[in-house]
Amino acid sequence: MKDIIDNLESNKDDFLLQGFYSHMGHSYGFGSPAEALDGLVAELTGAAKAAAMAREKGVASKKLTITVGATPTATAVQNILAGGIDVKAQSTKRVIEQMKEDYEVEVHAGVYPLLDLQQLATRARPSAEEEVSTYLSTTSLGLRILVEVSSVYDDRGRPQALIAAGTLALGREPCKSYPGWGIVTSWQAGSSSPAPGPVYSEEERTGWIVGKISQEHGILAWEGPEQSMRRLKIGDKLMLWPNHACVAGSGFGWYLIVDSENENPNVVQDVWVRSRGW
Repeated sequence: MKDIIDNLESNKDDFLLQGFYSHMGHSYGFGSPAEALDGLVAELTGAAKAAAMAREKGVASKKLTITVGATPTATAVQNILAGGIDVKAQSTKRVIEQMKEDYEVEVHAGVYPLLDLQQLATRARPSAEEEVSTYLSTTSLGLRILVEVSSVYDDRGRPQALIAAGTLALGREPCKSYPGWGIVTSWQAGSSSPAPGPVYSEEERTGWIVGKISQEHGILAWEGPEQSMRRLKIGDKLMLWPNHACVAGSGFGWYLIVDSENENPNVVQDVWVRSRGW
C-alpha cells in the first residue's frame, strides 16, 4: 500500500482522490455472525489505514469515503441494527462510529438485495444471542429460476431428471453447504400450495437438487429416502434457487416480479429490465 500511496503523491495534481474501497471476497467461506463481523471490521480498518496514509502524504484534499462490504459482511450489519446486546456486534458498532468521525462510511450491498444459497451458507445472521431459527432462511431469497423437466430417469441407481437449464441459466459456482448447483423449491405451477414432498435443506438433506450440470442442461438428483420423494414427469415446471444470484441472473434480460404476500403469489406484478454488461 505504501508504494501505491507514494505513486499517488507523485501524481496528485492529475486526479481527485475520493476514498478507498474494500471487498472481502473470502468472506464467502465464513460460517458464523462473529466471523462476518470480524470481516467487516477488517475491511473498515484496512481501508482506514490506507486513507490515513493518503492524508499524511497530502494526497487527500477532501473528507475521504471508506466503502466496504462483501455481501456476508454487509449482511452482518443487521446484527448491529437488530439492537441486541451481543458483545461482538456492539464492538463493531463502536468501530463504525469512530470511523465516521474522520471519514464518510459506506457499506455496499453486493447480492444483498436478493441473497442466494451461498449467502445462507455463510450464516452471517443472527448474532450469538439469538435463536438458530432466526438465521436467514430460504424465505429470505429473492431470486428463483423457472425450469422445465425434459426427461425422467426413475430406473437409475437413484432417481434423476433432466431439466432444460444448465450453466448458462444457473451458473457453475458451487455452494459449500451441499453438493449441487441449485435446489428445487416447493413451488408448483397453477397452485399457491406447496408441492408434496420435502425440500432439500442443510439440516434434512432430503429433496431434489441439481446434481450435475452442462452448458444447456442440468440433471436433478434425489437426495434422501425415496418414500417421501416428489414425483416428476416430463413437462413439469419447477422453480430453483441458484447458488449465486449474481451469476445466474446475468443470463436473463429481465426479472418477473411477484409478491409473496399477495393472495395469489404466482401473479406477475411487474417486469424489471436488467442492466446488461459488466
